Amino acid sequence: MKFARYLEENAVDEWRKAYIDYRGLKKLIKRVDAHYKARMAEEARNQPLERPPAVHSRAKNFFRRGANALRQDNSFVPNYGSTEEQPMLDDIPPVTLDGTNLRLPGAPTNNSATDVEAHGSHTPQSSFDARRKSGVSGSPLSIGSEDAHVLSTQQQDTEPTDSTTPITWVARDPKAGTQDIDELISKHFDAEEQKFFLALDEEADRIVTFYKERESEAFDRLSTLVTQLIELAEHRREFKAQTQKLVSSQGVSRIFSSLPRTMKAEEVKRARLNAQHINRSLSPSDQIDTGDKRRAKAMEHVQALNIGPLKNIKPEEHASEAAHIGHDPVKYKAARKKLRTAVIENHRGLEILNNYRILNRTGFTKILKKFDKTLDVEFLQPYYEARVVPTPLVQSETVPKLLQATKEIFTMYFEHGDEKRARELLREPFGTFSGLREHRYHSSTFRTGLYLGVALCAIIQGLRDVLRPEVQAVMPNWKALLQVYSAELIPTLFALLFGLNLVGWQKVRINTVFIFEWDARNVLDPAQYFEIPSFFLLLLSIFFWISFSEPQATTIRPDTWPLVWLVIVVLAFLNPFPVFYPSSRRWFLASMTRVFTGGVLYPVEFRDFFLGDELNSLMYTFGNLWYLGCEYDHHFRVPDQCPTNGSWWFPVLAALPAFLRFLQCFRRYFDSRRLVRIHLVNAGKYASSVLNVFMYFNYRRLGSPSGVPFAFWILFAAINSVFTCSWDFVMDWNLLQRNAKYPLLRSNLAFADIWPAYYVAMVTNFFGRCNWVIYLFGGPASLALRAFLAALIEMLRRWQWNFIRLENEHLGNADSFKIVRDLPLPYPTSSSRMKHETEEDDDGDSDGQSSSSFRLRPRSKYSKRSEQALRDNEENAHQTLQRTRDGLQEARRRNGHD
Repeated sequence: MKFARYLEENAVDEWRKAYIDYRGLKKLIKRVDAHYKARMAEEARNQPLERPPAVHSRAKNFFRRGANALRQDNSFVPNYGSTEEQPMLDDIPPVTLDGTNLRLPGAPTNNSATDVEAHGSHTPQSSFDARRKSGVSGSPLSIGSEDAHVLSTQQQDTEPTDSTTPITWVARDPKAGTQDIDELISKHFDAEEQKFFLALDEEADRIVTFYKERESEAFDRLSTLVTQLIELAEHRREFKAQTQKLVSSQGVSRIFSSLPRTMKAEEVKRARLNAQHINRSLSPSDQIDTGDKRRAKAMEHVQALNIGPLKNIKPEEHASEAAHIGHDPVKYKAARKKLRTAVIENHRGLEILNNYRILNRTGFTKILKKFDKTLDVEFLQPYYEARVVPTPLVQSETVPKLLQATKEIFTMYFEHGDEKRARELLREPFGTFSGLREHRYHSSTFRTGLYLGVALCAIIQGLRDVLRPEVQAVMPNWKALLQVYSAELIPTLFALLFGLNLVGWQKVRINTVFIFEWDARNVLDPAQYFEIPSFFLLLLSIFFWISFSEPQATTIRPDTWPLVWLVIVVLAFLNPFPVFYPSSRRWFLASMTRVFTGGVLYPVEFRDFFLGDELNSLMYTFGNLWYLGCEYDHHFRVPDQCPTNGSWWFPVLAALPAFLRFLQCFRRYFDSRRLVRIHLVNAGKYASSVLNVFMYFNYRRLGSPSGVPFAFWILFAAINSVFTCSWDFVMDWNLLQRNAKYPLLRSNLAFADIWPAYYVAMVTNFFGRCNWVIYLFGGPASLALRAFLAALIEMLRRWQWNFIRLENEHLGNADSFKIVRDLPLPYPTSSSRMKHETEEDDDGDSDGQSSSSFRLRPRSKYSKRSEQALRDNEENAHQTLQRTRDGLQEARRRNGHD
């Protein structure tokens, strides 16, 4: 596999701009090679006949002999760093960086030959000459370590280096300095050819700077987790003491009366058995459980790694109520679960960072090897030794140590010392970040095709039957039944089309696993997902065909089948057995629960308002829920007893999704501490949607094609269309940007290969937002058909909207280099409270949140406690940890005596 493809498949999409630009450097090598060969040919023609050109061969021998040959023989090498002795090469084209996305040190972003010439102090020749004359390192990244190592030239193969493959290193010559590589470059390459090394230096500078920042943030995250785990250990220790007191109480009835009501029977039994086991196995002088020993051992191992000084918890003015939870078992389990998830997420981020280090380090060796092979020189070892080895990409062991510490903490704190299970839980499945999967789900694809084929045939036959006059004569309520089926068909088709969204996002490597917070170990492939809505569509189409096929020949009423289908769908999602993708069903049910609470019980995340927007395109189905219940209540009587304009329940249910999004916007506004007022503007958008629904219902209820109700509906419908469409373009899609490559679009496009589709989407989105115009034509007889067509248009518009909306979210994560989730922590941190105090001084608000690139978000509510109380709590935690360590040493000493 070519390294360019290997890098493409294994790079994290959100960090793609931070990796080495391997393809751009390959393009630059081709241009340097053309210039280099042309210059060699020109110099060969200018050489005297009695002296054949030996520059190229001697240069190659020079590189093979090493940098020390520089001091032994300087006479044979022409001085390419001096313009006086350089021959006139006007006919040789310059080496440009156009189309490579590379830049030179100190040059503008848009590099070209003229740009570089305009900055005389930053030209390649003067840069390398200045380094050589001043003796300064050629790279700001070099640290001049005497213990640096260099990649052995014997370890060069065509396959990319993997994180599990050991790399052979040999000792570096301590006499060779970084100025030697600058002198080599300035003597053997002219100013145009030196652009490759300057571009490579700039790449190394950019990569190492990014790596240092991420490494520092990773250390801060582990430090925060350590302080959180110390508080969790104290919380657990006091909770265990409480359970022991309950067990030692007199009488079983007193035990159960003392336990919290929220404690389950299994938890009561477990607490009793654990306390009894502790009382039997430990003497009064040795009341330290094995869990404390494991945790103390883990902390000892973390300190033994010598990663750096971990932060200590400092006294604060405000103590958190999380530090005084009261040791309720449910709250303790919630705190433990939060920290467990945070440790897993921290380990995931560390693995990504470690992979970033390995990929870029390998990229430098590969591109230097490519340079050597193309120009027939051997420059890999001296450059890698001088420029890459002294950097943290090679020298730093912080990230591997952080990974080891995180594994140790997770094993001892959350998996009872079971290293094998801890490794399985922490191991990231293949393809989560690369967006590619090795599995091929042929059986799922076959079943999906079978379901859709049968469903299509059943729908066509059902439509033929419903249009037959004899069927309509036997079923006078066929219109009402058809409307019920239409309301069930819209969400089923929408769910099926969402599978195409998944395929498109996967094609352009959008990290849906991270955005939607799916479980990476159980995430569904699009082929597996298609099986779910296609199966429900199969059942719906068969029931539709049965309802209108010979209705007089069956004893089951035709209107029974839509209700049967609805019951099957509900039971399938609520099925407690581990079949039919249980983890995906749990995620969907939990997410829908969060959506229908409207942000009242939970903070609003991306998946919450994304699903809320999806429900906004199902207003037709929500409104017909009342119609379905009314028809079944009246047994589908003729004439119809349930006109859609006869009850206010119809607009209430139809406007429910918009109202939920309205509440979510206010929750986000309050969570931002009333600073991000754009959420209020978004709330106004959904308020206009709610008013539009009610104005339309009021116009339909009065039945007047003209007059004030009609005018009000037209006014609010127009306002809603303009408002929502503008928000789609500017906020949800982030289009209409100035100075974009394609007018009215944006600079970065995930679907750049089909960029005209963005213009098509903008036009169709506008017409889709104006689908209410369809109600202005036709009479009352075709109203149900027009309502279904409007719902179908809105569903297709939303399906199209999904592609660009998630693309914009992904690009936002990439711009901020965000690859891990913002997770809530059970206990407050010093940094979060310092930020809280700063913001409180600014605007007097008492609700703060922490923010950083790899945020682990603390709780935002603080109780008014004294500073002394918090200090006592912290001292107790440290004293308890020290007692645990002393007990562990005492136990070891006893074992030694025994």
